[in-house]
Amino acid sequence: MKLYYAPASSYSQRVLIALYEKEANFTPISVNLFDPQAREEYMQINFFTKVPTLVTEKGNVLFEANIIIEYLDQKFHNTSSRLIPLDTEEAIEVRMLERMIDVYINNGREALFADTQRQSEEQGKKEVIKAKRLLETALTMLDEKLANRTWLGGEEFSLADCAAAPTLAYLRMVYNYKHFSNLTNYVRRLEKRPSVKRVFNDGREQMTQMLSELKYPLALQPLDVEVGVRN
Repeated sequence: MKLYYAPASSYSQRVLIALYEKEANFTPISVNLFDPQAREEYMQINFFTKVPTLVTEKGNVLFEANIIIEYLDQKFHNTSSRLIPLDTEEAIEVRMLERMIDVYINNGREALFADTQRQSEEQGKKEVIKAKRLLETALTMLDEKLANRTWLGGEEFSLADCAAAPTLAYLRMVYNYKHFSNLTNYVRRLEKRPSVKRVFNDGREQMTQMLSELKYPLALQPLDVEVGVRN
């Protein structure tokens, strides 16, 4: 298998976490989508020019992180780490949680991130306010679920946790969620997990450089450091 990815990409990180959880053998191929030639070459593999892309041993091309993770879970179903539960209702809940993270938390993060790159007088428009409200609703729901759970889907690490790890780490650049105590404790557990630590370490340098080159530079935020506000 070949994985085309970018180290700092949150969607790439989701898949890498799953691969490490499965202890799968694969060939990682880093793609620089900011390089015109590399981008053109990558288009021959993925016409959407987005990462990640998995090329299976049979030559099938898979994209969309959650689809790739589902493929990995089926291919490596004999491993101890099942990322999608066998129980139908538990599996549906894990998929629902992944969608909640992607649609409400990650989209909210992107809206808040974009807002940091605007002039102060242009910030906080209604679409950003709406995105933040949906983000906070989703965070509240996760916090409630985590009151008596180790991981988002229960006691087993899952697809939902693969999605949550990079999303919640990057969210801290623009939103401090420490007032959600169950969620904060969950993130502490999450970021100590070997697969997550490995992925974050590999992606840190690229993300740090990208953030430093922004019009209004940002920085990755440790869990217990509060997010600053740009004047």
